[in-house]
Amino acid sequence: MNRSGKMKLLLRSLLLSSLCALSSWSVSSDTLVVTQSPDVSFHEGQTGNISCCWKGKTGRVGINWLKNQTLVENKTVINQSTSSQNKQANSCTVLIFPNFAIRDSGRYICKVTVEIPTLTEVKGNGTTITVTARENTTNCLSEDTKGEDKLKSMIPAVAVVVLLFLIALACFCTLKRKEGKKKTGKLLRQTKTKTYFLFSKTSIFSFFFYFN
Repeated sequence: MNRSGKMKLLLRSLLLSSLCALSSWSVSSDTLVVTQSPDVSFHEGQTGNISCCWKGKTGRVGINWLKNQTLVENKTVINQSTSSQNKQANSCTVLIFPNFAIRDSGRYICKVTVEIPTLTEVKGNGTTITVTARENTTNCLSEDTKGEDKLKSMIPAVAVVVLLFLIALACFCTLKRKEGKKKTGKLLRQTKTKTYFLFSKTSIFSFFFYFN
C-alpha cells in the first residue's frame, strides 16, 4: 500500500471515530434517566419526603407522582440549560408528607414527561413507603380496652354486693325494731309491777295507821 493509500485509510478511521463519538454524545445527552429514593419506613405522625431526580433533559418537565397507579401529585418544572454542552442537566423534586398516616403506606412511582423536542415519558423504579403505628398509642389503647373490660366485669359483682348489703341492713333494722318492742313491753310490765307493789305497801301502811 502506497503512502496516499495509508493517508486515506487514516483519514477514514479518524472520520469514523469522530462520527461515533458525536453519535454517542448525542444519544447520551438526549437520554432521560429517572431515579428515586430507596424504600423507607416511618412512624405514624412523622414528617418526611421522597425524591425523584432526572438527567438528560432541559426545558419544561412535567412530574407526576403515582401511588398504586393513582395520581397523587402533578407539577411542572422548568429546567435551566447548563453552560457546558457536555454536562447533563441534573434536577430533583420531592413529594412531602407533613404528617404520615397508615393510609400513606404504598409504592410511589415518579413519572417524568418532556414534550420538547419530542414527547418522552420515563418512570422511576418506585419507592415503597411503610408507615407503622406508634407503640405508645397502641399500648394506651390496649390499656384502655383492658380497663373497660375490667370495669364491665366488676359491675355485676358490685351490684350483688350492694344488694346483699341492703338485705342485711333491712334485716338488722327489723331485728332492732323487734328488740325495741320487746324492751318497751318488758319496761311497761316492770313499771306496772312496781306501781302495784308500791300501791300495795301504801295501802297496808294506811290501813295500820288508820286502826292505830
